[in-house]
Amino acid sequence: MRIGYVVSAYKLPGQLVRLLRRLRTDTSTFVVHVDRKTDRHTYEQMVVGASELGCVEFVDRHVCHWGGFGHVRATLKGIERLYADGADFDYVVLLTGQDYPLRPTAEIERRLAAAEGQSFLSYWPVPRAAWSGRGGLDRIERWHLVGRRHLHVTAPVVRRRIPGGLTPWGGPPYWCLSRSVVDYVWDWLRDHPDVVRFFEHVWIPDELFFQTIVLNSPLRDTVVNDDLRHIDWTRLPAPSVFRRDDLDELVGSGKLFARKFDSTVDAEVLDLLDRHIDSEG
Repeated sequence: MRIGYVVSAYKLPGQLVRLLRRLRTDTSTFVVHVDRKTDRHTYEQMVVGASELGCVEFVDRHVCHWGGFGHVRATLKGIERLYADGADFDYVVLLTGQDYPLRPTAEIERRLAAAEGQSFLSYWPVPRAAWSGRGGLDRIERWHLVGRRHLHVTAPVVRRRIPGGLTPWGGPPYWCLSRSVVDYVWDWLRDHPDVVRFFEHVWIPDELFFQTIVLNSPLRDTVVNDDLRHIDWTRLPAPSVFRRDDLDELVGSGKLFARKFDSTVDAEVLDLLDRHIDSEG
């Protein structure tokens, strides 16, 4: 099982390298995008720390503002680099630098191999009652410009619609997609650049972009509504940072990955997870 990991990071270089080292196998490949807002010293620590692993590529940096298209663009850059490098992958797994695996890499690979080409992406139809702004439709129908400050401008009558008559779908930003789905998305986007331009002015597009394309595709029936990660939205600020007292919850979740972790808040939970993973491996 060959996995290409696309990782978005912006801080905690030691934790990022720890994540890459923990997931590294002889058949894994990593592409990392670091937010251009991250200072050069921190970025260089990431590059130097990852250099010893020998399977990590860093892509050109751009600014990622929360709620803007930068996070989607980082993912697309990561996928593009996998293709450009000729990476022979069966799955692409999208992570952040504050994610961490909950299972041994051998088990992650076995579970994805056993999925027989199914993809793992959490999704729901839009509008969704839990989302504000007409159930999330305002994210799409209003014109958004995201920078340090969020600005949205809307024509008084006309509502924007996704090109091609696509039905909007939403969900969490992170996923595990099979090679066939990634190939489909990449080829489809090449033929539909207007969709990329449209989503550049959607609010929080990383919660809509891939769901909308994949769930409108012929491969939608190969997608399991599960992103294989454990996130706690019940404690504020959400998602909450996991601590040592959360270990039982994490390992009992049945998921492959969790987020988020912060070694400046609690590094011991990562040590405990490493011990658990090593004992299971």
